[in-house]
Amino acid sequence: MAERNPLVIANWKLNGGIDLLCTSVAAFIGKHFETDIAICPPYIYMRDMLNFLQHSEIIVGSQNISKYASGAYTGETSAKMVKQAGGGLCLIGHSERRQMFGESNASCQIKVNQALEVNLMPILCIGENLQQRDAGVTKDVLFKQLEETLGEIECSGEQLCVAYEPVWAIGTGKAASPDDAQNIHAYIRCQLASIKGEDFAEKVRILYGGSVNKDNAADLLKNKDIDGLLVGGASLDAEHFMQICKVADAN
Repeated sequence: MAERNPLVIANWKLNGGIDLLCTSVAAFIGKHFETDIAICPPYIYMRDMLNFLQHSEIIVGSQNISKYASGAYTGETSAKMVKQAGGGLCLIGHSERRQMFGESNASCQIKVNQALEVNLMPILCIGENLQQRDAGVTKDVLFKQLEETLGEIECSGEQLCVAYEPVWAIGTGKAASPDDAQNIHAYIRCQLASIKGEDFAEKVRILYGGSVNKDNAADLLKNKDIDGLLVGGASLDAEHFMQICKVADAN
């Protein structure tokens, strides 16, 4: 079985400012973790975060990248720009991007390729909404997202991550139970094996996201197929996020 070091990612979304940046830097600078820790602030704060944390172990990532490498695309930021600025990873296909900005599996595939081409780790986000969950088609939705995004991608499992984020749990306080999350993660790994091969599936890290906090982190992470966490609201409190990272280290 492949060794998969846990990864915990803070996604600030359209939140925060210099105050959050400063408190987060103060909380994490000089700290050592066995777990991989990443923070994805809004684009405008990425360079400041990178400068402040350049001698730390913290990875700074982006919340999105353009599907275009360059050109007349006002307002876009390419994978190469994020990588050259010092970014280490990027979120792709977050449910809010899918719901509000029309992100599709096809555009996610392009973005994953763009990231891989410049050695920027893509974190592919997948998940079902409440209607799909109630209709009993969760697994069908997840398989389609995986197959249409990763089926033609050429890479090894350690080069990317998958984040399972049930849309009905994001920002609602209704996290999936640890057992339910493990069952879905095991299903995702099984489907990754069918799409990309068993070696790939054993190496790829699968993260859970959806109302993660310091109280449920340990129970989620104790499961063998949950390799880390994608943290939203709780990451806006630097001390709370620190507690989640400590829980991940203890597991």
